[in-house]
Amino acid sequence: MTSSLPRVSYDLCGAVHDYPISTAAPRRSILICSHPRSGTTMLCEALYFAGGLGCPLEYVHAGFRPGFEQRWGVSDTRHLIAAIHRHRTDPSGICSIKIFWRDVAELAAELAPGAFPDLLVVPASEIAPDTYRALADLLRTLFPNPEFVHLERRDRVRQALSALSAAQTGVFRRIASPADTAPVVRVGYDFDAIVAFLDGNAFCHAHWHRFFDAAGIARHAMTYEQLVADYTRSVADLLLWLGHPGPVPAVRTERQSTVESETLMLRFLRDQRRAAGG
Repeated sequence: MTSSLPRVSYDLCGAVHDYPISTAAPRRSILICSHPRSGTTMLCEALYFAGGLGCPLEYVHAGFRPGFEQRWGVSDTRHLIAAIHRHRTDPSGICSIKIFWRDVAELAAELAPGAFPDLLVVPASEIAPDTYRALADLLRTLFPNPEFVHLERRDRVRQALSALSAAQTGVFRRIASPADTAPVVRVGYDFDAIVAFLDGNAFCHAHWHRFFDAAGIARHAMTYEQLVADYTRSVADLLLWLGHPGPVPAVRTERQSTVESETLMLRFLRDQRRAAGG
């Protein structure tokens, strides 16, 4: 499901947030590994505004990639990666990126044709550990000396409802601003779409867990629920893990859930029970 409304632009994608041109490869990378509607914007902005940790955005994701490619004058994946290094490596030498499982699968298909199974179709239970280790090696070639942060949302139903809302309204984040005059768009209930989002969540989360375990990757694990319940402590713990002295920056983003969201959730849970014969 896609929105018929235009996607609201995001200020951190603009040239004003590019760093001075870097001619060297990043000395360190930070990969925020997650799934849509998990609080990634809040977390990634915390790293950016903390300073010195790069600007983790969805550089290789289908929704953002065309804009970056056009602005940086590149048209293929390897040149895009080089442009990310060149324009988005912090003067500290750190380059950060937000990446979803779909992005990993598409990078593997583009950069190593035939070397990996279709990672958007084959379930995690059917992927050999060696395949995940090879995938980790590929990511290390793209993002030198990576440190992995895994952000996951436990409440999958609310995550799916958030995805439904974003798909229908085109609003993927809300940043507090007196200039925000965007009209409120009501979200239509769609049981099948919610189930599809839930299935997609489960598929991608399973891959992330198997990837980290099979490749023996030590990551900093976080949940959306922890982040919103205690933003300061959650971000401070991450900054400490990354070796950053802090302080924790203020939050710009606003929560998008509403009373309407809760009503849709209750309706879905009722219909889900009926569909299961309960």
